[in-house]
Amino acid sequence: MIRIEPRDNGVRLLRLDRPAKRNAMDGAMVAALLAALREAGEDHSVAAVVLAGAQGSFSAGADLAEMKHLAADPPARQARSALTVALMEAPALVPKPVVAAVQGVAMGAGASLALACDAVAMAEDARLAWPEAKHAMLPRLVAPVLLRHLGPKASFDLLATGRAVGAAEALALGLATRIVAPADVEAEACAMAAAAALLPSEAMAELKRMVHA
Repeated sequence: MIRIEPRDNGVRLLRLDRPAKRNAMDGAMVAALLAALREAGEDHSVAAVVLAGAQGSFSAGADLAEMKHLAADPPARQARSALTVALMEAPALVPKPVVAAVQGVAMGAGASLALACDAVAMAEDARLAWPEAKHAMLPRLVAPVLLRHLGPKASFDLLATGRAVGAAEALALGLATRIVAPADVEAEACAMAAAAALLPSEAMAELKRMVHA
């Protein structure tokens, strides 16, 4: 579910690999991604991390089929929610630059995962969205990441309507760091990650605590 791909300059690309579900994340994938992020943070040969999705899509968010299945099992639903909260916090805890390479769609938990990274390289035709309201769901677990980036009015607009945000608007809102052609997103994300890997891990961890506070 998570492919680990070494790239140049000590960059490790972690690929969400569940294309049949547009890389929607179930509990097993979230646990695997948490483990991969932790391992990358501890591996001295890794200078920086890039998160990407398989086959032209970042992530459709949480696996809705799993969510429906867990609805009748409160303890299991609570455990799954805890995984999502941990994932939203994980990129900031890696003592190395973590850059999202967003192609296609990044929705719900997928969009918030991208924003939880230190930087976002976004394809010109990619979209971010928090569509939980369209499914009569409150975005309790993923909204806090968006709220750290936007004020209340803009956040309300996106969370209440579930509308998609294109790359140009994402850049204007400060949700994307750089916009590039779809074919160049991963290469750009890797270059951004490598360029930001100047500080030793202890200093990088302190910088990230400052930035993500």
